[in-house]
Amino acid sequence: EIIEQKGMADMEEYEKGTILSWSIPNEPLQYQMIILKNKILMKNENQTMVFELGKTTKSMIQTQYGTLNMNITTNHIEVIQQKDMIKKIHLMYEISIEGANTYQNEIKITIK
Repeated sequence: EIIEQKGMADMEEYEKGTILSWSIPNEPLQYQMIILKNKILMKNENQTMVFELGKTTKSMIQTQYGTLNMNITTNHIEVIQQKDMIKKIHLMYEISIEGANTYQNEIKITIK
């Protein structure tokens, strides 16, 4: 399944990393991606996901039915910069929810 979303975002540059914040039309959640040198954190009101290349991190997602435990294994992180500004972010990772099946996921963000 491919989900494509377009929208406006705010980007804040700091000495140690960059924060990208956005919302999706018709969805109540606010998203924030913190891009550091060796890892990326993605947050919303229900969860925080940590992407660290070659590592498996733990996360929890809050659903209307309760909290689910999740393992995230990051296989690919690519951040493309142009003139000291991030232009593209590409993540490939696997998610295992409650130790069950593993799902392949990909996030591509293009900043114009």
